Amino acid sequence: MDKIVKIITVPTQGAYYYEDVEHLQKHPTPESERAFTPSTNSSFTFVRELAETVSVGVESESGVISWGECVGVSYAAKSGRHPTFRHGIGIREIGEGIKERLLQRDITSFKELSNLVPRDLHPAVQYGVSQALLNLLADTKRRTPCEVICEEWGLPLPTTPVPLQGSSGNERKRNAEKMILNRLEALPHSQIDDIPSQLGVEGELLLEYVTWLRERIVKDGGGDYQPIIHLDVHGAIGEIFKRDPERIAKYLTALEERARPFRLRLESVVLGARRDETVSLLLALKRALAKIGSSVALVVDEWANTLDDIRVFALAKACDMVHIKMPDMGNLATTIDAVLECKDLALLTLLGGSCVETDLSSRLSTHVALATRPDLFLAKPGMGIDEAIMICRNEMRRTLARISR
Repeated sequence: MDKIVKIITVPTQGAYYYEDVEHLQKHPTPESERAFTPSTNSSFTFVRELAETVSVGVESESGVISWGECVGVSYAAKSGRHPTFRHGIGIREIGEGIKERLLQRDITSFKELSNLVPRDLHPAVQYGVSQALLNLLADTKRRTPCEVICEEWGLPLPTTPVPLQGSSGNERKRNAEKMILNRLEALPHSQIDDIPSQLGVEGELLLEYVTWLRERIVKDGGGDYQPIIHLDVHGAIGEIFKRDPERIAKYLTALEERARPFRLRLESVVLGARRDETVSLLLALKRALAKIGSSVALVVDEWANTLDDIRVFALAKACDMVHIKMPDMGNLATTIDAVLECKDLALLTLLGGSCVETDLSSRLSTHVALATRPDLFLAKPGMGIDEAIMICRNEMRRTLARISR
């Protein structure tokens, strides 16, 4: 049986930037100045920094070298997340915590090999090494990573792509237009890292944006295009309304009216200082929304960083959808289990990640999406939209074509 004989590490770069969003929401900073503005968070030097990643290669006796990408998330070191991922962290943890566990191991199954990756390492390291191991199994068996997952988890082989969700970043209008042209199933995700210029002191600017977005979808999409409007606000709505569930609910219903006839989902509407506080705030908001008959769907992202976190939100019925951020989850096996468990609990899933991921991690993510069938899959990496859609759609299409043969 083939064995693992070498582990290779290479410092690489992500497709976007690390950003200190907590600093930005408190101290609005023009994008042109962010890379030179000192951060108040010890995990950053400046409020915007180049994203550091580490490519890890796993080599077999037969000479096959399979790669994965150790990568974190753009908004690290907040809401219970690990510190910002750096080259030094990745190379050190792979050398000290993984090499001895993997060298000379038989290439048996992905589940068995991924279980050798310690869960106390930085999630970015777990993420990259498990990618390399999944690719190694696929390369050794001459099958797609999707087929390996389906075989080991007892899942049916896919026959269709997974619907895509876009992420516009701060190019809120231009990138939304790109998503409409590509007819994405959900858009624009967006972000709020500058409350005065993106949300407004009473939310008036986001109301205007949703009105524009609805009109643009109708104008450019045609009558048969019915995407979901999905907005990620990073807790900003909760901040401007002092976390008052009644005031927040009233505002969300106003957004809902602006979005009609399209369905509206809001991600990270209100955030607490801890996970349990966030659960309580969301439950209060759900009660307030139900009281006024609103159908706005609430999506959780912050504080849902692990499988245990997701279970807490799911069992409390504190949200309608969970954004499963793959780099936060760490080991790919954990992400697979999370999507399948959410489906068992009838909780909608957005299988996502981060704009700072790479072409390598994004392509492998599509195989996880095809095998586990989340409700939506986030197009990544970067913030350019066109490139992310191309990478994810093309990888899904190639994989489906290969499986069909």
